[in-house]
Amino acid sequence: MSDSIVFGRFELLPAQRRLLERGAPVTLGSRAFDLLVALVEERDRVLSKEKLLHLVWHDVVVEENNLTVQIATLRKVLGADAVATVSGHGYRFTLPVTLARADSSQPNSIGSAADLAALKLPDKPSIAVLPLARAGGDAAHDDFIDGITDELITALSRFHSLFVVARGSVFSYRGRAVDVRTVGRELGVRYVLDGSVHLAGLRVRVAVQLIDAVLGHQIWAERYERDLNDIFTLQDEVANAIVSALAPQIETVEVHRVQGSKSRDASAQELALHAWARSRDGLRRSNAGERDQAIALARQALAIDPHSSLALNALVDALSWHLYYATATSREAALAEALAAATRALEIDCADHLAWRGRGWLRFSIGQIAEALFDLARSVALNPNDCFALARLGVCEAVSGDPARGTALCLDALRRSPRDPSRFHLLDNLVWAHFASQAYREGTDAARQALREGDFAGTRLCLVLCLVGAGDMPAAAAELRLLRERAPAMVAARIAGVWLATGEVREREIKLLAAADAFRPEPEKVRKTGLHRSSSKGFQLPNR
Repeated sequence: MSDSIVFGRFELLPAQRRLLERGAPVTLGSRAFDLLVALVEERDRVLSKEKLLHLVWHDVVVEENNLTVQIATLRKVLGADAVATVSGHGYRFTLPVTLARADSSQPNSIGSAADLAALKLPDKPSIAVLPLARAGGDAAHDDFIDGITDELITALSRFHSLFVVARGSVFSYRGRAVDVRTVGRELGVRYVLDGSVHLAGLRVRVAVQLIDAVLGHQIWAERYERDLNDIFTLQDEVANAIVSALAPQIETVEVHRVQGSKSRDASAQELALHAWARSRDGLRRSNAGERDQAIALARQALAIDPHSSLALNALVDALSWHLYYATATSREAALAEALAAATRALEIDCADHLAWRGRGWLRFSIGQIAEALFDLARSVALNPNDCFALARLGVCEAVSGDPARGTALCLDALRRSPRDPSRFHLLDNLVWAHFASQAYREGTDAARQALREGDFAGTRLCLVLCLVGAGDMPAAAAELRLLRERAPAMVAARIAGVWLATGEVREREIKLLAAADAFRPEPEKVRKTGLHRSSSKGFQLPNR
């Protein structure tokens, strides 16, 4: 497929999993995006419902109304006439399409092979923070505005997975009107953060945008408004808010960029990024095969570069989820390899918050709660702007005896990155914190929202527990049956008593799951509860 597909005011970038409208990003769920790509790829013919269900949902069995919902989403975004319904046959994409590729034969073409070579990009994601411009107020505020830029550079530097250009280099552009692509070439970075500050009375408005300096595309933009009280506190607060939301966007774009690469001679960094992508997909789709591929890719990267922190952290992540799902071929071997990789990552860089986060989650996944608390707290101390470390610390606090603090940390993580590409997982941590607090209604609501954004088996497990706690046994039993189909090994392990919590929370988990497992709906109540019979799957709730 082409690098860029243009139809009307929209531009589709499949390799980056991005849709732009007049250059601005459009938010689409993963299923809607996959459906759009499938329709565009096969735009010259009508695609049946069965074919689209297979292309978008792969081996997952879903109801037809899931497809109808996603078609409606695309029509709402692209226009009612973008996707035509061909009665009795299926759907067809109808907008005129223009295909484009980066022309490697033109040495001055942005995004061309020659241009990328000239950039001399580092072997990890690279970013320059341009000095924020004063859009309002007087020159007396310039020091305050420069202070925000300084804090942004400092906060981003806490992510050891990023290459951040130093202050001296970026401030050479202060007060100059420059093309970000020129900045990218001159500083050798892929990403540029640009923005402005407007001061009016006691109010401050900061507007920022993240730009791909190679392609010239805007990736992300946000605006922050605050009261001008303590200027130093304000500088810290605004910078931390921006970086917390920005970092996941860079990671997502990097993963999609590498996934779209067809290079046969992949570097250790590229293989490690592929490993991260596979581990993430394995998490979102509860897919053991994706985790196996992540492990294999991480091992390949380490064979090239044994000091690759990214590969070590990816290996720890994938193995941890195998332990969480109880899908490791050998639990003992997986645990030994994961602990060795985590230890090695910390030996290479003891200030890398990702290494502490990885070992903390590994320890949590095998039930070592006290040790996990220590590691995750250390990760947050090293980098308070990593929302996933914050959320994981929150769920760890919640299930270990302090659900109020744990819930507060999970909510803080969501507030810091409200449009995170992996928000479903931030929500999952909140679901478990609600469960620990016995806030079953809130847990059910949060779980259903999380499952709309990512079909994560851990969330569905907690949904089962919350539904039992709230007294909705038919719904709990139906969700448990669905969970058994998606993650049978995990369900078997939990029924056998393998849980990540301790004390009262663990006792409740065991009791409520046993109740859901034992529940059988009475035949005369089937119609009233909305269940229907399937010859192969027993009673199920219809998809809504």
